[in-house]
Amino acid sequence: MKANLITTLILTILSLNALSQQNLTSGQAYDKAQEGRARARKFYDKNNPSKGECDSSIAILDNTIKYLNSKQVTELAQGNLYLKARKADVYFDMTMVYILAHQYDKAIATLENVCDQGDYYRIPYYEKDSLFIPIRSDMRFQAAINKLKLRQALWNDESLKTAYQNNLSDDEKVAGLSLLWSQAKYNFANFDHAAIDWDKTYLEYLPLVKNTSSTTQYYKVLQQFYAQLKDGHSNVYVPQALTGEFYARPPFRTELIEGRVFVTQVFSDSLKKTGIVPGTEIIRIDNQPVLNYGKTQVAPYQSSSTPQDLDVRTYTYSLLAGSATKPIQLQLRNSKGKTWEQTINRTGYHDIKNSTAGLEYTQIGQIGYLTVNNFEDEKIMSQFDSLYTQIAKTKGLIIDIRNNGGGSSGIGYHILESLTNKPFKTSFSKIPRYLPVINGIQWYENAPGEWRVNGKQYYDKPVVVLISARTFSAAEDFTVAFDYMKRGKLIGQATGGSTGQPMSFNLPGGGSARICTKHDAYPDGKEFVGIGIMPDIAVTKTIKDLWAGTDLAKEKALQLLNK
Repeated sequence: MKANLITTLILTILSLNALSQQNLTSGQAYDKAQEGRARARKFYDKNNPSKGECDSSIAILDNTIKYLNSKQVTELAQGNLYLKARKADVYFDMTMVYILAHQYDKAIATLENVCDQGDYYRIPYYEKDSLFIPIRSDMRFQAAINKLKLRQALWNDESLKTAYQNNLSDDEKVAGLSLLWSQAKYNFANFDHAAIDWDKTYLEYLPLVKNTSSTTQYYKVLQQFYAQLKDGHSNVYVPQALTGEFYARPPFRTELIEGRVFVTQVFSDSLKKTGIVPGTEIIRIDNQPVLNYGKTQVAPYQSSSTPQDLDVRTYTYSLLAGSATKPIQLQLRNSKGKTWEQTINRTGYHDIKNSTAGLEYTQIGQIGYLTVNNFEDEKIMSQFDSLYTQIAKTKGLIIDIRNNGGGSSGIGYHILESLTNKPFKTSFSKIPRYLPVINGIQWYENAPGEWRVNGKQYYDKPVVVLISARTFSAAEDFTVAFDYMKRGKLIGQATGGSTGQPMSFNLPGGGSARICTKHDAYPDGKEFVGIGIMPDIAVTKTIKDLWAGTDLAKEKALQLLNK
């Protein structure tokens, strides 16, 4: 047994030293650090590890720290946030092993190294997990945790998370606006696209928040403030107490088509019986022309990245949203030209049928048709795998993500890994880093990732992906990877043009907000955030197609694959 431990330790050291001599990439260095952690874990991650096992773990982890501290890896870590964070992980592992080995002084000394790395998210673990009981009463332990809490409080403090009131105090209102301003100033990744004087905008909004007479009005101003950033991943969310005032809407969806607004989906049979059916045009809302209503009452509060994204948010997602207690007065026109007035409630419907599945599959002749409406549910991966036998028998595949608003990029990549026989590139990204010594921003640039192939299933037939302005966030990450690997054609409309990694924080009165902290691009640096991913074959929805029930993008895809 002892010989095996020594052999493993020697192999780990030789592996790390050999790799450090090569022309490393940050991804390789990251993987090597994780490999060292995994090898160490095999010795200590068990009940009552022996002294020899703990010693072997510590030796491996210590050598991994030396590797991460080497000049080459340190330089790589300056441009890769994820590699840089591995040092805290290794020190944390060492702390646990020292505790298991009853070397408490060394455990505390190592914990201090963890805290120096800014390891905030593990604070609850340190304070509650039974592993840390032997050192928790030590003053050095308490000092290290308190130091960590003070650092965390600068960025994730609960002090501004005040209780809801119908009208917040002026101090709370100013504090909330100031928090939104500061979080964006130091963390927002897309100021180049926003093209805005942010400090000047902050000064302009100070009197606006002070002049609000209710929390409802206050949050409208905050939403308008963040809309100036022109970013779909930077948003203000109202307190739970106000959701019925802001987000209630009747069970049908609308869309802007050729400069006019039409009903495209209805989820209530009782509503259909009143004449509101797909193809019905909305002419006026609350006695205002619908386009003017959207422009003045809805659009100013929408955080959007592109004109097409703004149209979706204004005329599809939010056009009919508002107070649950306030009915909407509509002027409508059917496909035959008949016009009428109708008052409808935003809530109170008992026959709503809106059960769109995350993943749906059908076959049209010899062509598979896979609709993926979100990348939020991890079950989508197993559902896709269970369908693969059927998909493999087709001569072509259409993947429809036109209504996919995103979720986890990994779910989309899981589908892509079965469409190729070689690893594929994922997005290039960069994260802003404020440096006070230069009074400006530098960037952590993360090289494109490389996603594995499935290895067990490989669909080598032609593939087409359908996209639209509602294709957003993680669905755009999917589209970028698919497009960059040249796997097939994109058909439809430009995507929403917004992805990234938002950071959330609390606001006074029980609301919250998020700010986009990561800027993504194609693996070769080609931009799509603030622009949209362009289709290879553009298909614009027309009123004629709506009334005829025609899906021209789908038909184009079928024509292409059936050739």
